[in-house]
Amino acid sequence: MFIGRLAELRALHTALAESRVCVPAGPPGAGKTAFATEYVTRSGAGYRGIWRVSLAGSSADPDETVATLAAGLRAQMALPPSGDALAEFAERVAAESGPSLLIVDDIPGELDDDLIGRLTVPSAGRRLRTVLITNRDVAGLAVPTVDIGPLDIADAAGILRGHRDGTEQEAAELAERLDGHALSVRLAGLALRDGSGYTKLTGRIGNHPVAMLLRDRLDALSEPACRLLRVSALTSPAALPPGLIRLFLGAAAEQAADELARHLFATRIDGTWHVHSLARDVARRYLPPIDWTRLARQFADAVLDHPWSDPIESFLVARHAARLSGRPDLPGAVVDRLHRRVVAHGSMTLPHHRDLAEQNFDDPAVLTEAAQHLRAAGDLEEARDCADRAVPLANDPALRHRARLLLAETLEDLGGDTTRADALWTILTSSNDTGTAIAYLRSRRLRGEHEESRTGLIDLIDRLGPGSAAFGPVQEAQRELARAEIEAGSEASARRRLVRVIADYLSWRRDDHPGLIEAVRMLAAAELALPLTEPKNDRTIWEETARELRRFRGRFATGHGPRHTLTLTLAVVHAEALVAWGRYEEAVQELAAVREDVRDRFALDEPVRFRAELLFGWAVGGDEHFEDAFQGARQALGDTHPQTLRAELGLGVALKPVNRSRAARHILHVLRHAPAMFLPGQNWPRTAPQA
Repeated sequence: MFIGRLAELRALHTALAESRVCVPAGPPGAGKTAFATEYVTRSGAGYRGIWRVSLAGSSADPDETVATLAAGLRAQMALPPSGDALAEFAERVAAESGPSLLIVDDIPGELDDDLIGRLTVPSAGRRLRTVLITNRDVAGLAVPTVDIGPLDIADAAGILRGHRDGTEQEAAELAERLDGHALSVRLAGLALRDGSGYTKLTGRIGNHPVAMLLRDRLDALSEPACRLLRVSALTSPAALPPGLIRLFLGAAAEQAADELARHLFATRIDGTWHVHSLARDVARRYLPPIDWTRLARQFADAVLDHPWSDPIESFLVARHAARLSGRPDLPGAVVDRLHRRVVAHGSMTLPHHRDLAEQNFDDPAVLTEAAQHLRAAGDLEEARDCADRAVPLANDPALRHRARLLLAETLEDLGGDTTRADALWTILTSSNDTGTAIAYLRSRRLRGEHEESRTGLIDLIDRLGPGSAAFGPVQEAQRELARAEIEAGSEASARRRLVRVIADYLSWRRDDHPGLIEAVRMLAAAELALPLTEPKNDRTIWEETARELRRFRGRFATGHGPRHTLTLTLAVVHAEALVAWGRYEEAVQELAAVREDVRDRFALDEPVRFRAELLFGWAVGGDEHFEDAFQGARQALGDTHPQTLRAELGLGVALKPVNRSRAARHILHVLRHAPAMFLPGQNWPRTAPQA
């Protein structure tokens, strides 16, 4: 039964309503998790979705912390290892008709504003409320905090008297000796229930009451419960799933877990068993010594035997496998299998790929897999070394080709050693493999050889031709060709090509294909300039483009929802096409309908956001739109990019009536870096009526 904390509960609710984020903080055992659970019990009906992820066992590295959150959400959504779990979570939250609640517990390391910004999943928008629970000091944070400190002495005394008769003074004296520490009070209540008197218990309380009270309860535990407590002390602090406990303890599993909960060593949350950090410390210090290596081996066997069929259990088992794989006292073969299980799970795998590559230095398959993940993570020199080692070791032709391709692409990423890369491309392209051909032509584009890339891709697309067998490679080549056209300045052609790519995917009913999603995002890419100054002698093309984009947007609004990021992106791009077509009033209406959702779902430096603001500014005026467009473009592209300068020019013009000196500074900056913008004949869109 939860007692007290009413003021803290009200403060949490107010903070979530006003700021959409709150950080309850306090020492271990203060009752932060119970506090959040009580808030859910009292307020849960007001939320459309409630999500809870524990980060126990994650390192304090911010990237791993966020990756652990993503892995936990992926498990709850039952998503495959590939894909962006945070993006999918954001879409689900945004599609709800009301707010959702995310509780992120056991946050390791220091919280700062940057990490808070990542853990609150800003792309979910205003419908997400986030509770971030930590043991660390939170002084100086820019978000609301709630101090989960000692219980009020009267509340603590009430809990104690609920376990044993006694005077109010006796209960208050014991509560004061316990400093109102929530877990200590609950443990003292169990001791009172088991026969201890107030006076005797009060006299025994020393400087570390929680350790003393937990130690007292060790004698009441059965051998299976002690084994479970010990194993929680040697593996990850992540929760223990029931299936793993059954594999480890057999028929005694349920009784052992219930014992730990009854004696307050563990808590059952969402079907899994969370052993308290203070309980793990007591187990290490006060349980009789055992062969810890033997216990670790037995638990590793249970981890490896787990079927990993349930997503939430698999997420937790992978956490335990990851921790056990770092034990130097386990046999190398067992450690290798643990690494492979973590890698197979697909979350937070990079350190395990590194270890596997180090331990299996002569296995080309392991080295190639490691090279792929290292390259994706941006560790290019390590990726190059792994691929370089894999090539001569690979006897299988397909594996050797893959290793060579990774090596060539990584050399292109690193730059400099073009001679060796070219030698590899000569070998690779002799295979007539379509994927390799696209990769080679991509490398030409990245080197700035746009004409070779463009003509090669056109020839490849013509050679593949239409049809389902070549559908995927053709669309990949079309997207790569659009990139080459954007970089070569053929933006109108790139737009039309991307529109056709989207139409092709939709005609095959592949609404969620990654290639389609990429094409939509490319239409709103920062590098693709708005069609504000293009000649309007191609009205027929823009009319056709606008109608196609309107159809796409309607289909996504129906299938994915009106607030989905793809729907909003298509709405903004459709408005751009309307401007190029000359339908200014329709463009304003389109933008006005989605403006608040675009501002909610996209950060200021995301292209969809600042392109919408710039378009809105040219359509209806107002320095606030140009200000947002300018700041967003400057963050994403720099001070002198054409997109930034267009926004800055609009800001300067808009500021002239209200702040002439600031307007002059902006216009002078644009004139210095892009004087062509002031030449006669520039075809800026006229200002449309207010929506």
